Amino acid sequence: MNTFRTRNARRAESRAHRLDPRQESRFSLALVLLMGLATLSVMATTQMLTGHNQGTTSLYASQ
Repeated sequence: MNTFRTRNARRAESRAHRLDPRQESRFSLALVLLMGLATLSVMATTQMLTGHNQGTTSLYASQ
């Protein structure tokens, strides 16, 4: 009987850390938004650095 209680307690513990579907979808949406923001940030930085390097290169080439 002790084994039966332990098994049920383990099941309850495994269910305890799960999120409800609404909260899980909020976390998923937040993760997607953060990943999109990070992607835009990397793209903007890359374009800024590429534009900066091209401008510097053309200045040196014209002299």
